[in-house]
Amino acid sequence: MIKNSILITILSVWLSACISTQTSDPSSDVIRVNGKNIYTVFGEQLVMRGVNEMFIWSDDTTGEITIPQIAKTGSNTLRIVWLSNNENGKATPENLDRIIQNTADNGMFPMPELHGATGKWEKLNEQVDYWTDSAIVAVLKKHESYLLLNIANECGDHGIDAETFTEGYKHAIDRIRATGLRCPLVIDASGWGQDLEILLATGPKLLAHDPLQNLIFSVHMWWVSDDGSTQRIVEGIERSVALDLPIIVGEFAPMGVGCARSIDYETIMEQCEKHQIGWLAWSWGKVRNGDCPEMDMTQGEHRGMFEGLTDWGLEVAVTHPFSIQNTAAKPRIK
Repeated sequence: MIKNSILITILSVWLSACISTQTSDPSSDVIRVNGKNIYTVFGEQLVMRGVNEMFIWSDDTTGEITIPQIAKTGSNTLRIVWLSNNENGKATPENLDRIIQNTADNGMFPMPELHGATGKWEKLNEQVDYWTDSAIVAVLKKHESYLLLNIANECGDHGIDAETFTEGYKHAIDRIRATGLRCPLVIDASGWGQDLEILLATGPKLLAHDPLQNLIFSVHMWWVSDDGSTQRIVEGIERSVALDLPIIVGEFAPMGVGCARSIDYETIMEQCEKHQIGWLAWSWGKVRNGDCPEMDMTQGEHRGMFEGLTDWGLEVAVTHPFSIQNTAAKPRIK
């Protein structure tokens, strides 16, 4: 009886390990999606909690000053605003390499994104040209085990239909995968990032098209309040979960463009925590927001520093029950 009991225990442990391996694929050498969930190379679930920062327009292009300050919040992911052109001399492979490395060294998963196609569908291919340039591919492959690659920020206005969106991103996926890159590709919604419906309609088709089925879809909830805004957030997240689609909220703040009032950011945070959906607040504030200065999470003489967190920035990063500091798990990066 004792021997049988030991054998049963061993078999039970072995079976549990097999199920865990099938669920999270810890043997993968890149971050992987499985249903709606995202897993690191070590098999740990990554529920993104972090911020955006416009490094490409900053005097701290490689993040050596700013990134350690962001890390003090407990963020596990950092979305890095970048450009596909090098007009200001900052978008070099060397700078991209350094900022990705600095992010990982400070305990955060790097998500570089290209901002040049914001609202402009016709510029999607230009962003892919950058990611498939041999010098850039070499940088991305160096960091690929912990990299999240956001193809293009908010590409396309509200006039993009599902067929156009699908065909455009199929081509983008094909080109990037042809370089040998295997990391998750993050696809923003069109409609200036706000069209969740297009992600729900096209996401399953795009996942099936990707030979690695390793895509993440990002909605930017610049949904200024009306009578149905809270319900829109709740139902939108619930529908993505019902589809088992790997969705994150890639941008949000309490106010919209022109400081339009207001966005129900507390419901966004609450629902994301309830369903274990990632989110990234806009934005840290080393670089001022032209759309609305109040979007800056850090302000005053300590702008860009942890001590500069104020108002909603302090709340979202530290003090709210669903803040970064109160909800972010820190999976191993490397």
